[in-house]
Amino acid sequence: MKTPSVYVPGPARYPRILAYHEISSRFQLGITGNTPSRFRSHLEFLRDFGLKIIPLRGLATDSPPNTVCLTFDDGYGSFSEEVLSILVEQKIPATIFIITGFVGKFNTWDVSFGFNRRRHLDWSQIRQIHTTGIEIGSHSTSHRDLTHLSASEVEGELADSKKELEDRLGEAVTSLALPFGSVTLEVFSRARRAGYIEICGSVPGWRGPVPGVLPRMPVYRFDSPAALKQKLEMNFVELCRLNLIHACSLGTRWIKGR
Repeated sequence: MKTPSVYVPGPARYPRILAYHEISSRFQLGITGNTPSRFRSHLEFLRDFGLKIIPLRGLATDSPPNTVCLTFDDGYGSFSEEVLSILVEQKIPATIFIITGFVGKFNTWDVSFGFNRRRHLDWSQIRQIHTTGIEIGSHSTSHRDLTHLSASEVEGELADSKKELEDRLGEAVTSLALPFGSVTLEVFSRARRAGYIEICGSVPGWRGPVPGVLPRMPVYRFDSPAALKQKLEMNFVELCRLNLIHACSLGTRWIKGR
């Protein structure tokens, strides 16, 4: 299996993929959320920075220079209400990853402390998003850490989610965002066998990701355009900060037993 040169750290040879979560005007617990106004400022910065926003499809084998890709995890209802119109208005391609077992339901898979409940997109909203050209990808069936599951459970999480999305959308689903960004060579191999091509992980480490996994830069609530610039330039301090924050996600897995 070919490992693209894009996995060599460096701003010119690394796939620039940003990972957003919820974008909403509502109060959000935690640091993964952003407001629509902050998101618009990020888009303006990307244009000023001279980056063309491109689709995720194709990045598994090629990373064009001066480009960036936008991805959105979890599939919250606010995407349809507050994000989609921005993307359509500005003709920006993007990929949203859906947890199929929680479509139309509240985010009980996450830590909400009883008051940070969020409803996920329902199937009618997902189909409507799909008609605009936004790519729909899989975020597994239940958002469990695949590296902690049995082989049969991993296959179910990957294959069942993919099949349901394809059956409902009538189109092949080739993109996957690994829950928590967690991956092993075994998980990656099973994802490939399930038919996924663009397999997204999380923060790149200095030793590099599992070959073939596309690392992404999470975007947090406190990230200004200046912080975005540091992510895109693979700033050492920023990478250390991102890896530290990502390590804290272990708390969610521990609390929820995922």
